[in-house]
Amino acid sequence: MKADTTHLFDFLSQNKTIFEIPVFQRNYEWDEEQCEQLFNDLVLAAQNNRDHFIGTIVYVSETGSNLSHLNRIIDGQQRLTTLTLLLRAIANQDEEHRQEIEEEFLFNKYLATNNHLKFKPIEHDIAAFNAVMNNKLAECSEPSKIIENYHFFEQKLQNSSFKIAELYEAMNHFELVWIELNNDQVENPQEIFESLNSTGKSLSASDLVRNFLLMGLDTDEQQQLYQEYWLKIEAIFSTKTFTEFLRHYLIMKTHAMVKKDRVYAAYKNFFYDKQLNAESALRELTNFARLYKQLLEANTASTELNKILLHINIMDSRVLYPYLLKLLADEEINSDQIIELAAVLENYLFRIKVCSRPTNGLNKTVVALCEGDDHLLDRELRLLKNTFPSDSELKASLMTTNLYKLRNNMAKLTLVMLEESRTKEVINFEDAQVEHIMPQHLTTDWRVQVTNADRVNEQYGGSLGNLTLTKYNQEMSNRTFTEKKEFYRDSNINLTREVAQSYSNWDETAITTRAKQLIAELLQIFPKPKVYSEKQAEQVLAGEYNFTDEVNITGRKPTSLTIGDTSYSVTSWRAALITLLDYLWDEDSSNLTQIKQDPSLQKKLFSSLRSPSTLKNGLQIETNYSARDILAIMTKITEVRDIAEQVSYTIN
Repeated sequence: MKADTTHLFDFLSQNKTIFEIPVFQRNYEWDEEQCEQLFNDLVLAAQNNRDHFIGTIVYVSETGSNLSHLNRIIDGQQRLTTLTLLLRAIANQDEEHRQEIEEEFLFNKYLATNNHLKFKPIEHDIAAFNAVMNNKLAECSEPSKIIENYHFFEQKLQNSSFKIAELYEAMNHFELVWIELNNDQVENPQEIFESLNSTGKSLSASDLVRNFLLMGLDTDEQQQLYQEYWLKIEAIFSTKTFTEFLRHYLIMKTHAMVKKDRVYAAYKNFFYDKQLNAESALRELTNFARLYKQLLEANTASTELNKILLHINIMDSRVLYPYLLKLLADEEINSDQIIELAAVLENYLFRIKVCSRPTNGLNKTVVALCEGDDHLLDRELRLLKNTFPSDSELKASLMTTNLYKLRNNMAKLTLVMLEESRTKEVINFEDAQVEHIMPQHLTTDWRVQVTNADRVNEQYGGSLGNLTLTKYNQEMSNRTFTEKKEFYRDSNINLTREVAQSYSNWDETAITTRAKQLIAELLQIFPKPKVYSEKQAEQVLAGEYNFTDEVNITGRKPTSLTIGDTSYSVTSWRAALITLLDYLWDEDSSNLTQIKQDPSLQKKLFSSLRSPSTLKNGLQIETNYSARDILAIMTKITEVRDIAEQVSYTIN
């Protein structure tokens, strides 16, 4: 490795040299904010008439044909591309120096490779870049940040208080550090790439993984794998979705939680642990990306499964995707089994959403589901059993809950699922609208016709019994029930026609009667699985649980406390509490400060010490509580420090 400082013009003026952006690099992404900063740096250099540091360029040097050199840019491509665009804009407005700029910094006069251009962007940006360099913008109709930023610099140059020649001269004050790596240093480019704190837009997990897998390969192999695999992945995902996909893929593969900001680090560890190579890793990522797309679009080979997946997606529960990916990828599981397993998840999700149960424990459950390969249905039911809302809880919620105000369009989804169950047809979810039979804003007529109309509307207006589906929501607005019935009779929706056919007036009795009927139908659609005898239910108590699980721990002792990837052996609830607090102290002493600031924890742990225990840091806390109380305190601690998803306990 060689490194030194130099001025921009000295770096760009190298003869017969091509500065190439390898295929594994991301597209050109700088926008006006970064270009504005670069131009401000140029103005500053012109004002002060002294050198200005603009960053680092890292490249791998190769010898080409015809006495040429190829510098493959590892870091600094966004900056170098932008500087080249700025030089082109200056050249086009400074006739005195135009030829000098072109021959010294933009073109290789005596090297025909790359159409004589010194700079070679990735394939995505080549057409736009060539159009700018050759002043043929009219030939490039596609939108491009290359062209946008070139025009931006044109405007900045025209509006600048400095002469163009002065700004051109000021560019010679731009100083950079170049780091040249030998081509046989396989690891160094990636290590240096990751360690540099470059300016500009931060790299996504997609950028980092692509670079990690392709950087150490020779040019031909990079090109081959990029075309064969990576382009197919890019065609499936946006950058943000790729990061989510990779996180879910890793959870499925490693059976461990992966934090959103640790996806790349987790993937590197997985790659090395499994002793993968670039091609095998890319092949598998491509295959699983296709399956992930099926989940995102609810588009598998099974119509019945697609309907379930669509409902899961509407309920915004991608947290289940690692497990669903596992099921889709397992060739030993047939379609009927997957449908059965997915239907239980749909049932569970619907119940906890309607009952407004917390879902933060689902992450741990999904990790546990991914661990098993045998008796999948029994395993799924066992892991979900303790938080599976009962029929009575579901009935009570559907009777009075303002379903219309629940997140994730739960009112519309509930009505759609009822309609689909009746007609056996898939309803266009986006096309349907939720109709309040008794309107949200009561008119005088409604108040005259319905006894205690305001109370009834407040109590039941957004509940299931008062809702139906329509395409004429705005037309019906606040009309009376008699007027609405005329619309309802002609509806192509069974649920809505039935209202007109079955009810002569609309009041509290009608709403509650209809609610009971629809609830009975939903319990037929989503029957609670009953696979346990009482004896089996007692046996389920032994095992691992999240703090959000409803578990009767009376007479039970903990055997271990798991935080992240580490398990700690404990023999009592008191020891579990101390272990948790000691862990938080070791992680960050400010954790205990935050815990003390919570009024309920301050009172329970740090006030009125009757039978105190001592933490490893010497702090005394109260631990003379029942098992239930300690479990509640630990649950509160994990919520305050936002680590509920990372902590679980095992009981005997």
